[in-house]
Amino acid sequence: MFIKIKSKFQSREKKTLLSNFFSLFVLQGANFILPLISLPYLVRVLGIEKFGLVMFAQAFIIYFIVIVDYGFNLSATRDISIHRKDREKLSLIFSTVMLIKIILIFFSLLLLSFIVFSFEKFEVNWELYYLTFGMVIGQALFPIWFFQGVEKMKYIAILNIIAKLIFTILIFFVIQSPKDYLYVPLLNSLGFIVVGLLSLYIIFSKFQMKIIIPTFSYIKKTFVGSSSLFVSNVSVTLYTASNTFILGLFTNNATVGIYASIEKLVLAVKNLYTPLYQALFPWLSKKSITEAKVKILKLVVPITFFSSFVTLIVYIFAKDLLTLIFNQVEITEYYVVFQIMAFISIFSSLNMLFNMLYLTAIKAYKERMIIMISTGIFNICIVFILTKYYSLYGTAMAIILTEILLLIFGIYFFNKDVNIYWSEKFEK
Repeated sequence: MFIKIKSKFQSREKKTLLSNFFSLFVLQGANFILPLISLPYLVRVLGIEKFGLVMFAQAFIIYFIVIVDYGFNLSATRDISIHRKDREKLSLIFSTVMLIKIILIFFSLLLLSFIVFSFEKFEVNWELYYLTFGMVIGQALFPIWFFQGVEKMKYIAILNIIAKLIFTILIFFVIQSPKDYLYVPLLNSLGFIVVGLLSLYIIFSKFQMKIIIPTFSYIKKTFVGSSSLFVSNVSVTLYTASNTFILGLFTNNATVGIYASIEKLVLAVKNLYTPLYQALFPWLSKKSITEAKVKILKLVVPITFFSSFVTLIVYIFAKDLLTLIFNQVEITEYYVVFQIMAFISIFSSLNMLFNMLYLTAIKAYKERMIIMISTGIFNICIVFILTKYYSLYGTAMAIILTEILLLIFGIYFFNKDVNIYWSEKFEK
C-alpha cells in the first residue's frame, strides 16, 4: 500500500515537473523566435545608431529592474513552494513581497530622475529613459516567483508570450522610421504592464489570494532575508547589462547597436537552458543537500554535451547567421565577436547549473553572494580595460573571461559541500 502511494506521488511529481518544463520550453521557443522576427526589422528601420541608443537605455533600466526584484525571484519562489498548501501563508507572502516592490518602484523612480537630470548624456534623451522605465513597473506587477513557487509554469509561458506578441506585432505597424524610436520602449513597457495586470487577475481569481497587511517586523524580516540575494543579483548585473552600458560610455550609439544586435542572439542561445533550471528549482529546493548534489551531477554531462554542440554550430556559421538574420554589412563584419561570444553557451550553462540552481536550492545565499560580488567586480575592472583598448572585441573577451571565472567558483563551492551540516540542521 505504502509503495503504491509513494509510486503515485512520484508519478504526479514527475508529471508536474515535465509539464512545467514543457511550458517554459515553449516560452523559451517564443523568446528565441520572436526577437529573430522583430530584431532585424528594428535594426534596419531605426538604423544602428538609434537602435544602439534604445539598447543603451534598456541596459541602464535593467539596474532598476534588479532593485525592484530585490532577490524575490529566488527567495519568494522558495517560500511559496514550501508553503504552497497554506493559503493564508501564501497570501501573507504575496502581499508582503508586492508591498515591498511598490515601495522600491517609487525609490527607483526618484533615483532615475536624479540621475537623468544630473548628467547631460541622460537628460538629452530623458523621455526615452522614462518610457523604458515602464518595464520596471510591468516586471514588478508580474509575480513570476508566485507561479514558479506553486509550480504552474504554464501561466508564465502564456503571459510572457502574450507580452512579446503584443510588442512584436505592434512594432511592424508603429515603427516606420528612425524618428519612431521612442515607440520601441513605449510598446515594450505596455506589453509588460498589460501582462502584469493579467497575472494579478489570475492570482486573485484562480488562486484566491487575499490582500493581507503585514506587520512591520514581518516586512523587515522578508526584506532582510532577501538582501544577500539582492546583492548577488546586482553583482550579476555587473557582468550582464553593465557591458552594454560601459560600451556606451566609452564608444558611440552605433557601436552599442552593433554589439547589442549580436548580444541579443547570444542571449537567445544562453537562455536555452533557463526553462530546465526554472522548472527544476522549486522541485530541487525541497530536496536535501545530498540529494540535490546527486541530481546536479546527473545533469553535468548532458548539459556539457549539448552546450558544446551549440557552441560549435554558432562558431562555424557565425558569419552566415549574422548575414541571414540582419543582412547589414556593419554587423556582419564583426562576426568574430559573435564567434568569441559563442563560448558563453558552454560556460554559462554550467555556471548557471552550479551557481543559480544548486546554491540557491540549498539556500547557500551567502556563498552565492560571494561568488557574484567577486565575479561582478572582476568583470567591471576587466571590461573597462579591454573595452577601452579593444572596443567590441574587448567587451566580448571580458564576458568570456567572466563566465569562466564564474564556472571555476561554482565548481569549487559545489565540491566543497557548502555548509551541508549547518543547512540540514537548519531545515530540521
